[in-house]
Amino acid sequence: MSRALLFICFLLVSASASSGQSPRVSQQRPQTLQGEATHAFRLSYLLFLPAQYETKRAARWPLILYLHGGSLRGTDIESARKLGLPHKLESEPNFPFVVVSPQCSPGEIWTDVDALAALINRVQANYRIDLDRIYLTGHSMGGRGALYLAYRLPHRFAAVLALSPLSPINAWKKSLAKVPLWIFHGKADTLAPVADTEELVREIEASGGHPRLDILPERDHFILDIYDRPEIYEWLMKQKREGGATEPSEKQK
Repeated sequence: MSRALLFICFLLVSASASSGQSPRVSQQRPQTLQGEATHAFRLSYLLFLPAQYETKRAARWPLILYLHGGSLRGTDIESARKLGLPHKLESEPNFPFVVVSPQCSPGEIWTDVDALAALINRVQANYRIDLDRIYLTGHSMGGRGALYLAYRLPHRFAAVLALSPLSPINAWKKSLAKVPLWIFHGKADTLAPVADTEELVREIEASGGHPRLDILPERDHFILDIYDRPEIYEWLMKQKREGGATEPSEKQK
């Protein structure tokens, strides 16, 4: 069965499952990562495993790292379920990706690259992850964070999906030109002016990249419903890291 057809089957099963009346146990489990890289850190996060993860023992699963917006910063990881991709996952147990959704500490803005890289390392070491299909996404502060993390680690990710990124920096252009990138931005966004994103896209194109930009007429900053669009996951599935996997997992289970 082709990857595209398998993806469509997952969506159909998920839609069927979510239409029932009985409550479901969430597939997203709270976790904590504590360690040291260049500094000590502590990250709380939600880990989502597809309902079929245990039964499909031979499968390698694509991974999405999701970075939330500024309103969800804090110390209560349960609040991360309220919005965006984690909210969607509460009702879609058969979503065909492993998803890790960390919580940003109060006062921070997703610049701790070492902690986020350690989190990815932990998940890919302990679960059956397709190392060539690790994706990055986020909204608002998280959209900016996704672009920043891809700028710092351009060879780590197969693709980046950024929604309403706040204040992206044009100096990131050369690294971002190396990564498949899709940005959504509301034309009426007053919190993160679309002109900033348009300028970044032009700079990336001038550096040899081919970013995709969808400007949404009459939409403002709050476009989290984009995560309900099947086509964004179809696009992600088509993206594969260039050069192949070079980082072996240690104890995948």
